[in-house]
Amino acid sequence: MVWLKTLGICLIIGGFGVWGLNGARRFSRRAAQLKDLRMALGFLEKEIIYMHTPLSRALERTARFAKPPVNTLFRVASLHLHNKEGATAAEAWLLGLQNLIKSGDLNKADLGILQAVAPQLGLSDATEQGKFFRLLQEELKILEEQAAQDVESGQKIWSYGGFILGTVIVLLLL
Repeated sequence: MVWLKTLGICLIIGGFGVWGLNGARRFSRRAAQLKDLRMALGFLEKEIIYMHTPLSRALERTARFAKPPVNTLFRVASLHLHNKEGATAAEAWLLGLQNLIKSGDLNKADLGILQAVAPQLGLSDATEQGKFFRLLQEELKILEEQAAQDVESGQKIWSYGGFILGTVIVLLLL
């Protein structure tokens, strides 16, 4: 009977510990995804401005360049523009963003900046698009730096917090 209690204690503490470690990983994944987004937008900017690639094709190429889960934003937007007659770039971007929300680790501030892209995408000439993309990349760089600062403290809180919460629950149950 003692071994059953010991097993239960180990499972509770271990389960909450794994939960905390998974929460801690979200901090580093967010920082990496912000960097990937910034680089992918730089690639998209070059496709549009220097290569004069049509938007749907530029989004498709950017999807191949970007790493998962960031590439889903560009892949879904490209597919929507290819497959839907009369689809706007804003609709395609927002649809791609919805898919990124499901698979990514970005927070509301990150998503707010990305939502601001939708009304601007494809509406002006290449020069204005370039200015917009550069501004967007600067904003993402700031968020990326903030996320990098949050990584260490957030990871400690979540990883230690998971094990501590499991221990507290075990103590309450005893």
